Amino acid sequence: MNENKPITIGVLAKAANVGVETIRYYQRKAIIEQPEKVNGFRHYSNEDIRVIRLVKKLQGVGFSLDEIKEFLVFDHCCSESRSVVKHKSLTKIEEIKTQISELQTTIKALEVFSNSCGSNKSIETDCYLLDCFENQWRCCSTDLT
Repeated sequence: MNENKPITIGVLAKAANVGVETIRYYQRKAIIEQPEKVNGFRHYSNEDIRVIRLVKKLQGVGFSLDEIKEFLVFDHCCSESRSVVKHKSLTKIEEIKTQISELQTTIKALEVFSNSCGSNKSIETDCYLLDCFENQWRCCSTDLT
């Protein structure tokens, strides 16, 4: 960014690749501070751009804003910050692994549902979806699970 040109909220939003409302939301959530007005405008810093970019990257790997705030209390790497980063990252990895496992289970259930109740090979009976659900999708077909 040009050091001589003031960074207004619109310039900040564009530089950080977010919307103006995102910046206002981050201010309400105390992610970044709202600067005082100078000549009718709030002037942001290059550091604000960097913080917003970091926040977006951390959100991109699954951290919530509350979790991200815990990282932002540190302005440099130290033994405490490294410990927090390590612990929170490992915790997030475990959460994501659990989500992946749950999604794999969901995929398997959907495949069974599709292959039984959604298959052209289903036997023609008075089969109701609720019955299929309660019987783990077995009533609609001849053992396609």
